[in-house]
Amino acid sequence: MKEKIESYIEAFQTAYTKIKQRYERISVFRLIAFLIGIAGALVVIFADQWWGWIPAGAGGLIFIFLVFYHSEVQLHLNTLERLLQVYRRYQQRLQGEWNSFSDTGIEFREKENTVADDLDIFGENSLYQLLCTAHTPYGRQRLAEVLQPNNIEKHVEQIIERQQAVAELANKSEFSLALEASAMACEEEQQAKWKNSKKKESQETKDAGESKAPALALQILGWCYPTIMLIVTIGTLLHWWNAGVLTGLFLIGLLFSFLISGYCQKKIEQVIPYVSSMEAYLYMMDAVAVQDFETSYLKQLQGKLTGQETGQSLLQGMKKLERILNGYQLRFNPILHWLLSGICLYDIHLVIAAGKWEKKYGDRMQEGIRALGEIEMLSSLAVMDRIRKVTYPKLVAGGSPEIFMEQVTHPLLPEQTAVGNTISLKGETVVITGSNMSGKTTFLRTVGINLVLAYAGAPVCADSCMVSCMQLFTSMRVVDDVQQGISTFYAEILRIKGMVEYGKTGLPMICLIDEIFRGTNSADRIVGAETVIRKLSNPSAIVMVSTHDFELCSLAKNYHFEEYYENDQIRFDYSLREGKCTTTNALFLLKMAGLTEEQ
Repeated sequence: MKEKIESYIEAFQTAYTKIKQRYERISVFRLIAFLIGIAGALVVIFADQWWGWIPAGAGGLIFIFLVFYHSEVQLHLNTLERLLQVYRRYQQRLQGEWNSFSDTGIEFREKENTVADDLDIFGENSLYQLLCTAHTPYGRQRLAEVLQPNNIEKHVEQIIERQQAVAELANKSEFSLALEASAMACEEEQQAKWKNSKKKESQETKDAGESKAPALALQILGWCYPTIMLIVTIGTLLHWWNAGVLTGLFLIGLLFSFLISGYCQKKIEQVIPYVSSMEAYLYMMDAVAVQDFETSYLKQLQGKLTGQETGQSLLQGMKKLERILNGYQLRFNPILHWLLSGICLYDIHLVIAAGKWEKKYGDRMQEGIRALGEIEMLSSLAVMDRIRKVTYPKLVAGGSPEIFMEQVTHPLLPEQTAVGNTISLKGETVVITGSNMSGKTTFLRTVGINLVLAYAGAPVCADSCMVSCMQLFTSMRVVDDVQQGISTFYAEILRIKGMVEYGKTGLPMICLIDEIFRGTNSADRIVGAETVIRKLSNPSAIVMVSTHDFELCSLAKNYHFEEYYENDQIRFDYSLREGKCTTTNALFLLKMAGLTEEQ
C-alpha cells in the first residue's frame, strides 16, 4: 500500500505542474482576446466603422470560450490538489503522523459518554481522528454515531451489513480516495446553511412580504428584454439607427441587473447556498453511480441516487443542476457577468432555472446527501484495512457472552511497536495484575477500542476475532466534578452502579474496569472491589478488572503482566500471561526518578 500511495502522489504532482502551466497560459490568451474585443467595440462606437464588429465579435467569442475552458482547467487543478491531499493523508497514516489531522471529532464528544472518553474515540490522538475520511456534515455525523455503540444486540444485522460493505470498499481504494477528494469541497458551515435553508425559506419569504407577482413579472421581463436587445442589435448592424441606441439599452439592462442583484442572489442561494458544495455532491453522486457494487447495502445506497427504488434519478437532477452551477460560476467573472447582464438580464434567467430545479428535485436532495454520507462513513471504517494488519470479526448473537481475540493490538499505537496478546473469555470475570507501566491499562483499552471497531462494522487489529454482541461499559479515566460536588471515588461508584443496574436485566455485557477504586484507601478499596466483583459476576457478563491488590486475585481467574531488568534498567515485554503477578517495581521507579534516599 505504501509504495502504491507514493507512486500516485508522484504522478499527481507531475500532472498538477503541467496543468498549472497551461492554466497560466490561458490567462494570458484571455486578456489578449478581451483587449481585441474592446478595441473592435471602440472602433464601432467612436469611429463608426462597420469592420470593427469583426475583431469585437471574434475577440468576444474567443474570450467567452477561454473563460469556460479556463474554468475546466481550474476544476482539474482543484481535483488534483485534493487528490494529493487525500493520498498524502494516507501516507501520514502509514507513517504514524495522523495525529496532526485537524478533524478530531471533538464536537461529537458527550459528557455522559464515558466509554468514548476512556477509549479515545474523539479528540486529539483519537480513533475518529485516525479513521475519518468524511467531509460532509452527515458523513462525519454518521461516523461519530457508529463509533458510539449502543443496544448492540438489537442491531446485529445492520452491523453485519455494514461490515460487508466496508470489506468491499476496502478493496476499492481508488474509488474511496477519489470520493473523499470530491467531498473535500464541502464545508460544514456552508452545508449547515443548505440544511437549514429549507426550514427558513417559507418564513423568510413571509417576512419579506414577497408574492408570486414580482417573480412572474421578472420572468416576462427576462424573455422580453433579450428580444428587444436582438431587434436593436439587428437595427444597429443595418444602420437603422446610431450605435448609441444599442449602447444605451445595454447600460439600462446593466443598471436594472444591478438593482435586482440582491433579490436574485437571495433566490438563487435558496437552491444553491454554496456552489462548491453542490458541485462536490454532484461529483460524488457521479462516482457512486458508475460503480459496480456487490454488497446489498451499497447497492441500496446507490439505488437512492440512480432512481432504482423510486424510478426518478436524483443523479439526472444533479446533472441539470450542474448546468445551473456552471452558469452561476460566471457571476464571479465581473467582465463576462456585466456583458451578459446588459445583453439578456442574466441573473433573472438563473433565478428561473434554479426555481424550476428546486421545485422538482429540492425535496429529494437531502435523501441523496444522506446516502452519500453513509458511504463516506463506510469508507472511513475501511481505512483500518488499508493501513494495518486486520481481520473482520465474527459477531455472535444470543447465548452466554464470549470474546476471542488472537494477537490483538491497539489501533492507535504504531504497528511496528504494538505488542499483540490473545484473550478468550466466556461469561466470566478475570482479574489482571501487574507492576506499574507493565501494560494493564493499555490492554483493557485495546480490548475496548477493538470492540468499538467490531460493533461499528469495521475490521479489528487482530489475527482472528469472535465477539458476542454485548453492551460495553468502561471505568478508566474517572475524574471528579467540583461543580456537582462529586469526588473521584464517588464518580467511579456511579459508573459501576450503572454496570450493576444493567447486569440485573440479564442482557449480555462486558465491563472493563481499570485500577478499581483507586481513589480511596486500601482497606476500603479491597472491601468495595470484592463487593463489586461479586455483584457483576454472572453468566451474562464478561468482567475484566485490573488492580494492584493481590487480595482480589482469589475472586476470579487471573492474568498478569510483568517486567524484567537488563543492565540496571527496567524493561517490559507487554505480554499477557496467566496467573497473578509476583513482582513489583514501585521502589525501582522511585529510584530511577531520584526520589529515594539511595542515589
